[in-house]
Amino acid sequence: MKTDPVDEKILEILKEDSRTSNVRIAKSLGISEGAVRSRIRKLSDRGIIKRFTVELSSGAGIFALMMLKARGETKRMMAQASSLGLHKDAYEISGEFDGCLVIEGASMEDLDSKVDRIRKLKEVSDTRTFVSFRRW
Repeated sequence: MKTDPVDEKILEILKEDSRTSNVRIAKSLGISEGAVRSRIRKLSDRGIIKRFTVELSSGAGIFALMMLKARGETKRMMAQASSLGLHKDAYEISGEFDGCLVIEGASMEDLDSKVDRIRKLKEVSDTRTFVSFRRW
């Protein structure tokens, strides 16, 4: 999916702060607010922007890496795990495990609940979860 330099700059600004107003983006790029709004809508429609999200400050949550082994097809497992919406990021990987989810919980209980839901998926045969103590 091709983007032009203006789209790339909009994406760069939104990656830095997804709450940046269209007016502020427009001023920084020297284009109209309507043009920014239109470009963001097109980027979303084309699937380049998948979602707008809030990132909590460190200490606001507990992070974990969850390694997943597929019972069958990796893509099917990752689609099933992703459909739960419990992860911050998801990766198909190579090696001993087939997938990796970055998950966050407000507490250990919240994180544990998410891990349990993912482990129960039909397409997941095995998991390993690594909880982060500190973010650098």
